[in-house]
Amino acid sequence: MTARIANVTFFAENPTELARFWSAVMGYPEPTGWDPEDVAELKASGMTDEEIADRAEAWDQNPAHQRFYFSRYRHERRQHNRVHLDITPFDDRRASREELEAERDRLIALGATEEKTLLGYWGPYEEFVIMMRDPEGNEFCLQ
Repeated sequence: MTARIANVTFFAENPTELARFWSAVMGYPEPTGWDPEDVAELKASGMTDEEIADRAEAWDQNPAHQRFYFSRYRHERRQHNRVHLDITPFDDRRASREELEAERDRLIALGATEEKTLLGYWGPYEEFVIMMRDPEGNEFCLQ
């Protein structure tokens, strides 16, 4: 048996809006909320609309694609996230600087902010990375 990542989970102030942002980033359909049958089951178990709205997901229902899960966090964050996502616009090749800059502009139009650009080398390999934040301040890198 081997492990696999079931979800990438974010604590969020507004789970629905953050799910919309990451759906757009990943090219997934815009989230429409939970399945009505699931909502009925959740309500039958005693959950309120507010409790149901405390969670959202960004996913295209393809098991080969990563599911992003968002859960409302009602407490003050005490420390910086120790894990972040590295994303790229292509799955079959390395993006050029120009392509990364175009993707950066698309993500900014969706609500991301640019933190800084990192340029360095790992041995003979150039590393060009654009550090960004999603609308709630979660760090991710575009490379």
